[in-house]
Amino acid sequence: MHQGNRTKKRRGRLNRLLFACLMALVAANIVTYATGRTGQDEPAPLSETMPLPEDGPEEVQPLTLEDIRAVTFTDVAGSDPWADCIRHMACREIMNGSGSGAFQPENLMTRAGAVAALFRMSGAEAPEYAGSYSDVQAEDWFAGALAWAMKADLFGSDWSRSGIFGPQEPVTRAQLAVMLVRHREYMESKTDGTDAADRSGSPPLPEDAAAYLEGYKDGGSVPESCAPYVARALQDGLLDGMVSNAVYPNLPVNRGQAAQALTALAALETGEPLAAELAENLRAKTVVSAAAANHDAMQAKVDEIAAKYGAVGLQVAVMEDGEVTDSFACGWATKNTAPMTADHKMRVASLSKVSVGMAAMVLRDRGVIDLDASIGNYWGFPTRNTHYPDSPVSIRSLLSHTSSIPLYGDDVSRSKSAVAAKLQSNRYNNLKPGSVWSWGYNNYGFSVLGMTLELAGKDYLDNILGESLWSVMEIDAAFEGGEIQASDKLVTIYRHGGGVGRSAEAQKNYKRPPAPGSSGSSFAGGLTISANDQIKLLSLLANDGTYQGLRLLSAESVALMETRFEQILSDGTYQALPLRSQDAIYGRDRLYYHTGSAYGVYNFMSYDPETGDGIVVLSSGASSAKDGNGIYAVCGNIAQYFYALTASPS
Repeated sequence: MHQGNRTKKRRGRLNRLLFACLMALVAANIVTYATGRTGQDEPAPLSETMPLPEDGPEEVQPLTLEDIRAVTFTDVAGSDPWADCIRHMACREIMNGSGSGAFQPENLMTRAGAVAALFRMSGAEAPEYAGSYSDVQAEDWFAGALAWAMKADLFGSDWSRSGIFGPQEPVTRAQLAVMLVRHREYMESKTDGTDAADRSGSPPLPEDAAAYLEGYKDGGSVPESCAPYVARALQDGLLDGMVSNAVYPNLPVNRGQAAQALTALAALETGEPLAAELAENLRAKTVVSAAAANHDAMQAKVDEIAAKYGAVGLQVAVMEDGEVTDSFACGWATKNTAPMTADHKMRVASLSKVSVGMAAMVLRDRGVIDLDASIGNYWGFPTRNTHYPDSPVSIRSLLSHTSSIPLYGDDVSRSKSAVAAKLQSNRYNNLKPGSVWSWGYNNYGFSVLGMTLELAGKDYLDNILGESLWSVMEIDAAFEGGEIQASDKLVTIYRHGGGVGRSAEAQKNYKRPPAPGSSGSSFAGGLTISANDQIKLLSLLANDGTYQGLRLLSAESVALMETRFEQILSDGTYQALPLRSQDAIYGRDRLYYHTGSAYGVYNFMSYDPETGDGIVVLSSGASSAKDGNGIYAVCGNIAQYFYALTASPS
């Protein structure tokens, strides 16, 4: 802690902080009252700080919960896990709102924003920026903070990439851990009067960080250079708001999570009672996994069921309470060559349709598409079923298999010209688009849907999903098997009885078409992905569009995907967008799910929206037998065992 005249300086600063909190409250209330806005606005430049008066009252008590809760933001609810930490950071002038009454807690924290916040916490003067990075100029708002960070040696040895800082790139958990720990070391060195580079008096880094990180499910994935800092940050509780049983070191951090981490750092550095109280309450959700606790028993059940239905290879991944918890595998990815793992990449057949639905919701969230407009808007020519001219053939109707487009077989061309010809020639059924009574499971319709989305988004679905979801979630997937990064993980698909449905080598030749929207051949069933990656996508739905606290889809879009027709279909199921659903299945009140079969795979994924429990089962070579729920038995038997294992006691 700072001594001597620094105490007086801090007291004057604290007086001004409380005044700033009051001014922020007044400003926020004025904006809210005048505009009525509750959504997010574009952020003001991060260089803007709360205005401080030249003078303030001489004496003031330390900040209290009542003080910080007087500051409100239109997009921060009191029930949000990061609400008080955000208000605390605002009152301390460490992080700012957007200037329009919003804080935007779900926006990703950039590297520039992280450096600026830590600079403000230091209380230091900004040195002159010497132009060390080619993508940072002296006039940039954060240049002084960056110059200070370099002088304070905040980044360690691996931050710079050939002189590039990447100010607008999101900061990852591992990078933030390095900066937090080294900031604490810097503050200790300033208190001790030593040079910032001399950290001998700082809390020691763990001697065996790798051993400590073994206690986390993915501890081995932490970069070696970051491991000591990540371990120290975890030991000190600096990441308590976001890390529970897994680190996810490469996952970006949002502004709400950053406020939590900075509050925990403030508690350690200053001993401020309020910061300590807030830090003590930071606890990421920890899931007690019944599947992991009974891993051997469930693995034995997977082996038993795979053998019963003749599966050549099988992979399973599960989640509990919305968190990915465990995975299982047995048999062969390629016979006598590669044992199956839950990371092998398998063509998932009609499970692909759910990812196409996610792509639609990504574009909806971006404002690119209208679910209820005619798809002709995106094809560039009028399209309508003349039997029902006032009911457009829309993206929503395609998602729900009610478009009135005929159920063409696989022998009908999915090229853009062939599809366009059918759409323009009024080749529709005499059924009302969008009506549940027009329902007919339509693979061709999903070919049209995928092409429509690519034409609207002017990009491949792989890229649309990759940019918004897959890259953040570290998912390696593609609608064409040859686009998979880990091509050595491709599964050979076997038919029941031993024949090859699709070889791994053949799948490497499946490449994306020459232009977005030029072919729809892969959208009904071509997605290639592992069970471990598919369960991540399922957890995104189970958590209403968030993954590890990060907002990737709007809650409204996930709710749309789960919206069922009220009428039950003839097979006892319900249709959603494009999820399927059943009630009273496998001991659960309701499950959302999808099945898939082609070339020898029989696949299933499902989740309980109330509990967040869910499972993905991908099989090759099994029989096509179905259980009493109409689910492929090799998948349904495993799902039934899992849902019973994870059921809450009555």
